Amino acid sequence: MVARQAQHPCAAKGRAERTVNILLSNDDGYASPLLPFAVDALQTLGGLTIVAPKEEQSGRGKALSCFQTLELSSAPINGIQAHIVTGTPADCVNIGIYHLCAPKPDLIVSGINMGINAGIGFVLASGTIGACLEANLAGIPAVALSQFLEKEAFDAYIRGGGLPEGERARLQQQTAELLRRVFQYLFADPKFLSRPITWNVNLPYVAADDCPLVPALNSRTTYGSWFKRSGDTFRHQVADVKLDTRAEADSSIVRRGHVSIAKLDLMDLAG
Repeated sequence: MVARQAQHPCAAKGRAERTVNILLSNDDGYASPLLPFAVDALQTLGGLTIVAPKEEQSGRGKALSCFQTLELSSAPINGIQAHIVTGTPADCVNIGIYHLCAPKPDLIVSGINMGINAGIGFVLASGTIGACLEANLAGIPAVALSQFLEKEAFDAYIRGGGLPEGERARLQQQTAELLRRVFQYLFADPKFLSRPITWNVNLPYVAADDCPLVPALNSRTTYGSWFKRSGDTFRHQVADVKLDTRAEADSSIVRRGHVSIAKLDLMDLAG
C-alpha cells in the first residue's frame, strides 16, 4: 500500500533525513483525472499512502459521517494500490491517520482539486480544505492543492469527468514543475512538518512565464445563492459571486498566472 520511499528535498543539502510519510486524499473521488498528477509528484518526496473517496464529494467541507457504515475497497492509481472509502474527504483522512497508516503520517496532502479553492466562502465549503483541517486537528500539517480551470475546461469536466483533448498532457507537464517548486518552497521552512497548519495552494491554468510562488491573503470572495431553483427542486449553481480583487488576494494571484500559497491556521480560532 506504500510507494517507494525517498528523502524530502532538504536531504539534497547533505543532511541525513528520515523518510517523510505522506497521506494523500481528495474530494473529487479516486477517479479524478488530476489525482494521478499528485501521486507522481508525491512519490518523489516520501512514502505515500492514498485514501480517497469513492464518489465525488465537492462541497462537503469538513463533514464527518456519523450514522452510516463506511466501506473500504482498493484500486490501483499510478502503481500504488489506493484505499477507497465510501465517505467524505475528512472521513478518508481520519480513517487513514488512525486505521490505515503505520506509522502516523507526517504530512497530509489533499487534491489536486478540479477548480480553484480561493475565497473564504469557497474555502469553508471545500472538501479539499476539509480534509486538511481534519489533519490539523490530529496535529498534522497539510497542503491543499487546487487547479484553477478556465470555464471551457471546467464545463468539459462537469459534463464528462475528463479534461479537453490536449489539455491533460499540457497540465500534467505544467503541474509536475509547479508542484516540484511548491514542495521545495514548503520544505525549506524547518518548521513545516512541526506545525499543524494548512497551506492552501492554487495553481494557475496557464502559468505566466515567470510564474512566481506568491504568499497570499485568504481572499474575501463570497457568494449569494448556492442553488438554482426549478419548481420544488434545487440544483447547485452558484450566483452573485463577490470576487476579492485585491492584488494580494489568492483569487487575484492565481488569475495572473501565478501560484498562490495562503496559510490557514485553526489555532487562530482557538482561545
